[in-house]
Amino acid sequence: MKHRAEGVERRSLILAGIVLFFVLSAPSAGLCSEEKGFTLNLWPLLKYQGDSEGSRSKLRILGPLIYRRRGAERGEFALRPLFYWIKDGKENSLFVEYLYPLGKFKREDGYTRNYIVPFTTLRDEQEEQGRENHFSLFLYFRGQAEGGERYWGVFPLFGRLVNRFGRDRIRFYLWPIYSDVSDEGAYTWTFLWPILSRTRGEGKKAFRVWPLWGYKEEEHISRTDFVLWPFFTRRVRDLDTDDPEREYFLFPLYRGVRSKRARQVAILWPFFRYAVDERYGYKRWDAPWPFISFSRAEKLRRDLVFPLYYGKEAPGDRTRWILWPLYQSWDEQFGDQREVIRRYLLVNRIKTVFNDKGEVTSKQVSIWPFFRYSREGDKVSLDLFNLIPLRYEGFERNWAPLYTVFRYERRASRKKWDVLWGLYERGDPWE
Repeated sequence: MKHRAEGVERRSLILAGIVLFFVLSAPSAGLCSEEKGFTLNLWPLLKYQGDSEGSRSKLRILGPLIYRRRGAERGEFALRPLFYWIKDGKENSLFVEYLYPLGKFKREDGYTRNYIVPFTTLRDEQEEQGRENHFSLFLYFRGQAEGGERYWGVFPLFGRLVNRFGRDRIRFYLWPIYSDVSDEGAYTWTFLWPILSRTRGEGKKAFRVWPLWGYKEEEHISRTDFVLWPFFTRRVRDLDTDDPEREYFLFPLYRGVRSKRARQVAILWPFFRYAVDERYGYKRWDAPWPFISFSRAEKLRRDLVFPLYYGKEAPGDRTRWILWPLYQSWDEQFGDQREVIRRYLLVNRIKTVFNDKGEVTSKQVSIWPFFRYSREGDKVSLDLFNLIPLRYEGFERNWAPLYTVFRYERRASRKKWDVLWGLYERGDPWE
């Protein structure tokens, strides 16, 4: 009994020592003042900060795993990497990410969208002619088109869709046994998709018994015929112009395209090709694609000897690859801005933006897996580490805080530091 009591007392002292260490080592533990507000730092278990007016607060539990921030008009809550919630009272919006990037919910200004890949989707928005929405859960779907017409179904048993997938209406029964589509006055009936199909209406007609024979025609515009697809194909298009184009394809031996001012010949398509277009002074040689390719035009020069070298010169666009993926660079002009991007081994990236005077307006440096640096105007930030080299807001919210052990920010003369998720923190916590 005496040894057991001594063991309990020893464990109690050790636990008390650990808690005391956290409290005493936290630089701002228990600090309370009217000017700075209240801070409780029990790193790494908990850190709470509140302003003197009680309108703003920030809470972190277990480092970056649980995060809550509350402001006068905006609130955020995170259970990383499973869940992130943002509510903005000023914008009257609600935004939720779950299992990012698989799930997202967004609601603002009469628009609602929700999805969890690959299980469910929801879209609801107000259009000029009425409300439009669509909901799906696994194989079940239902919705309402902009004009108020409703639809629903269970794929592949039966169903009807309105203004979906770029078509006016779609119906199906025991798909792929039967389906029909109407679009801009043309109707298509399909049996045992994709084998038997027929289209009529608005100057369009088509019929196929795939892969044996078929054709598709748009009156006075184009026609395509095939026999034993994909081996024999003939296509004519641009019939409504003074320069129609004709194509013959004997897969994979020969492909020829010809018009009055352009022609193209491919042998063992797509590997060996020669193309000429007199309208633009364009010529191209592939021998074999995608390893060796050269293109020339009045304002274009493009050379590819993969993976040794790739170069492209065009107005507002200059691209270089050397020993891909060792080095890649893009130099592009967007209005008054010039953007230069350089990549090393795909994941290491340097991006520089210049204004019309040649001055640097922003710079980003990402060296995987060590750090990310960003400067835009008077705002500078530096993060350690950089395990996922993707710059998307969703990754910044849900994943980056889990491995960012150091963060430094500077805006004008104001600086902010955060080491090990709140162990050491300096600067304005509300910026």
